[in-house]
Amino acid sequence: MQLLSLPTKLYREIVNVKKSLNLDFDDAYQYSIAKYHELKVVTMDRDFGRIKDVNILFL
Repeated sequence: MQLLSLPTKLYREIVNVKKSLNLDFDDAYQYSIAKYHELKVVTMDRDFGRIKDVNILFL
C-alpha cells in the first residue's frame, strides 16, 4: 500500500475545486488526488456524478 498526497503547492486548488464543483472538502481532496495521480475514484457518493474529468466507478 502506498500513501498518496498532493504537493503542497496544490493545496489551494482544493478550495477552488470545492467551490467550482460544489463538493465538500473531503470529496474535493479525493477528486484532486485522483486527478493529480491519474487514478479512478471508487465511491457510493453520488456527488461525484457531476465529475467529468476524472474516472469515477460507482458501487
